Amino acid sequence: MFADTDAIRALGSANSAHADDLADVAATLSSLPIAASGRSLGPVGAGFLSALTEAVADGSRAAAALSERLWASNAAAYAVASAYDSADSAAGIRIAGT
Repeated sequence: MFADTDAIRALGSANSAHADDLADVAATLSSLPIAASGRSLGPVGAGFLSALTEAVADGSRAAAALSERLWASNAAAYAVASAYDSADSAAGIRIAGT
C-alpha cells in the first residue's frame, strides 16, 4: 500500500485556504447594503430587492457552510495522513521483526 502523505497534507492545506476565501465571501455577502439601496428604486424595485436580499443571504449561508466543510476536510486530511504514516511505521517494525 502506498499513500503520498505529503500530497494528502497539501490537499488539506489547500482546502483550508479555500475555506478562508469562502469565509471572506460569506462575510462580504452578508454585509452588502442591499436594503439601503431600496429607497432609490421606489415601490417597483421593492419586490426585486426583497428577492435579491434573500438570494444574497442564501448565498452567504451556503458559502459559510462550504467553508466549514472545507475546514473539516483539512482536519480529516491531516488525520488520514498521520494514520497512514503510523501504519507504515508499524508495518516496517513488524517486517523488520523488532
